[in-house]
Amino acid sequence: MSVAVFGDSGRLGQAFIRQATDAGFLLRLHYRAKPSEEVPVESTVVVGSLADPTAVREVLRGAEAAVVCFGHKRDARVPFCAAATRVIIDTMKTLEQSRLLVVTGAMVGASQSGLSTGMRLMELAVRRMAPERMMEDRDEQERLVRASNLGGWTVIKPPRLTEGVATTAVNAGPDRTVGLLSSISRPSLAEWMVQELKSPQHLQQAVYVAA
Repeated sequence: MSVAVFGDSGRLGQAFIRQATDAGFLLRLHYRAKPSEEVPVESTVVVGSLADPTAVREVLRGAEAAVVCFGHKRDARVPFCAAATRVIIDTMKTLEQSRLLVVTGAMVGASQSGLSTGMRLMELAVRRMAPERMMEDRDEQERLVRASNLGGWTVIKPPRLTEGVATTAVNAGPDRTVGLLSSISRPSLAEWMVQELKSPQHLQQAVYVAA
């Protein structure tokens, strides 16, 4: 399977690259600057802006699926996730592609049915403390995916991400509940994403994923 990946320089992106390479995927990787880390030998690297439809189209060219795992850094002040995701979705439509995995977060989006009471209170606190427009940007990113009319979208909503090893003890679903103690390691989430690409179980669903 050929997979286009956006957000490769982040820790989740790097975990996904490792898991996807082990699974035999052919990767088309997007970087906004020349990568400083080592990339798989057989992967294709495209350097360019996420706002540039030409660069995004080159990443997606020939791909059977796309994975989006970028997000704001802790000190970020300029939102970009929604705008970049819009470019990716629009380009996929022109290329007649449909399989799209987008990682947002458990506290992101208009509907947060899977949050425990404690998580709902934390979400309110996070929104109050977050820099202006940052949470709204992620909300809009998720809304764009849900409204995309792509037949193969999946929104992935993990709680706290941790370091660690991959584990098969992962539960996922639109109706599962995540609480203040819920977490998942990046390798575990990456492995779950690989399996979801291999055997789709959550087409056109927003799913909470935790170990």
